[in-house]
Amino acid sequence: MHDAQQIFIPQSFSELFKDPLRPHAKLSEPFSHISARYDFCEDLAQMVCQTALNMMGSLNITEHDVIERILQGLSVGESVVSASEARWVVQRMAELLNWDIMDIFNLLMEMQARLLEKAATSHGLTPDPSLSEHEL
Repeated sequence: MHDAQQIFIPQSFSELFKDPLRPHAKLSEPFSHISARYDFCEDLAQMVCQTALNMMGSLNITEHDVIERILQGLSVGESVVSASEARWVVQRMAELLNWDIMDIFNLLMEMQARLLEKAATSHGLTPDPSLSEHEL
């Protein structure tokens, strides 16, 4: 068996490469690409753990603040990760640090809603106030 096929890739990561409207469809990228991206993102998540702890200690900020700052750092300019990979890295970091995952998930959803609203506004669109945050 090829080494790449022996790597366990969590469903939470492989779902980044699926169409959410077609959950039973094939992955959008070859396994070798997804495996390489997973290895990179897992390493990145483990590396930012110490950064997160340092930020909390030296800046005296909350877990939420740390997550927002790290996510912003992963999303600036020509980032080495996609937006969905950045969210996964932050979620994985929180998991490794034993932070409250549900709380982190809710924070990421709020941040995503704000980003979508900002993008809509920058394109001259106004978000429909009747939509809930989960529909954005």
